[in-house]
Amino acid sequence: MSSIITFFVAADDDSAAALAEGGPGEDLPSAGYGNFDVWTALAEWESLATDRSLMEIEEAGGAGVVSEGDDPVVLAFPASLTRALSTSDGPALELLAEQWIALRAEEDEDIDEELANDLLTDIAGLARTAVTAESALYVWVC
Repeated sequence: MSSIITFFVAADDDSAAALAEGGPGEDLPSAGYGNFDVWTALAEWESLATDRSLMEIEEAGGAGVVSEGDDPVVLAFPASLTRALSTSDGPALELLAEQWIALRAEEDEDIDEELANDLLTDIAGLARTAVTAESALYVWVC
């Protein structure tokens, strides 16, 4: 099964949830990527970017579902991850990508270094946009 994953900025949970059926349009800042386990990635990125354990992230609730129904789904980024990414520069994002690649390798998943860097750089840019606009960061999975 293949998924379309689009990271995007929206004003609030209600605005983001309203996009569940068709996904974010071109009028919103967004970045689209292919198939990967976004639930796990969000937890791992938050753990690595905030220097908290995965258990602590899971106990705090992690990403929250803001849409109704099972498919497609809209998830809200944890605020701590959005803040961390919004303040990350190039070297910090490269380190985050390296650490994430190593974590996934422990689970026998191979992630391309260039793809990981591009993905995290794009998402960090969206996080900066969200923070500046006093909005939030979301991900649409279809």
